[in-house]
Amino acid sequence: MPDDTIHINPKEPCLSWAFYGSSKNDIITVQKEINNSISDYSFYPEIEWGKYGYRAPEGYQVLGAWRHPETKAFVFLLDNPHMLTIEPNIQLILYVTGDETELQRVEPKFEALKSKFTSIHDKNRATSDLEIRLSKIQKTKSLAIITSILLLFTAVINGFSLYLRKLPPPDLNSKLLLTIYSALVASIHFASMILLMIAISILCIFLIKYGILIIRKL
Repeated sequence: MPDDTIHINPKEPCLSWAFYGSSKNDIITVQKEINNSISDYSFYPEIEWGKYGYRAPEGYQVLGAWRHPETKAFVFLLDNPHMLTIEPNIQLILYVTGDETELQRVEPKFEALKSKFTSIHDKNRATSDLEIRLSKIQKTKSLAIITSILLLFTAVINGFSLYLRKLPPPDLNSKLLLTIYSALVASIHFASMILLMIAISILCIFLIKYGILIIRKL
């Protein structure tokens, strides 16, 4: 439904819609789309406002104005300086006033235009969020450092474990000491395997999450 937020003359029917964009280039796109939607309208320069008696709302920057050539119907594209937005987002207002029959005719066109730009804006915002998350991952050094240290430590432990397993058993007179030595070597080997699996798991999780973000961006 249109946003009936602007009223110049309470006696005149009017409709309004809010459009959101992420850059100044979106303003040109909205202007072109409106012009295509009401191709039977003429441009309505400020010099003609007094002649036809319909002016843009006070306090808004006019980015485009059109009028119907045969009936009193007027379309204004306005910047909304009163709405607090977070850069680089922008908000535009499409304001239509005049003949009620003509307003009913163009309303579905502008509803469709509103839906189209809402979908585009949501998609662009999702893409922007993905790019921010990817940038954070690429700039995050702590995770890379921790992973590198863990991999290095795992490599050292595995190397030490391999070295111990290749050594001949020490000449111990006590069977108990020999059993303890064998258990120690086995525990070091077991711990090295666990560390290796942990390091591989962390690396796989990181690569999977990074890969999912890349795929979603495509």
